[in-house]
Amino acid sequence: MTSFANSTWCSFRAIPSAAEAALVSANCRFSLATLEVTCRPRIASFALTEREHDELWRWAIVSPDGSLLVAGREATQALAKRTAENTLRFVAA
Repeated sequence: MTSFANSTWCSFRAIPSAAEAALVSANCRFSLATLEVTCRPRIASFALTEREHDELWRWAIVSPDGSLLVAGREATQALAKRTAENTLRFVAA
């Protein structure tokens, strides 16, 4: 797990709940092997990142019911995580 901007990110394989893993995988578009997710305390929506291809990372914010709220792409995983984190804060406000 990686701490990034006040959230804990974990790989898809580290998600402890089968129901949560199913919700996350339903929003994966490219690679479960590169998928990482964060669930922030007191915020029901979650952020995810995944590698779309070598030099492009997809990020997304997903509601508790599995609806895609917003998504985008960044050149690195670090930028994708930062953008997802900032967007998650904005969505939760």
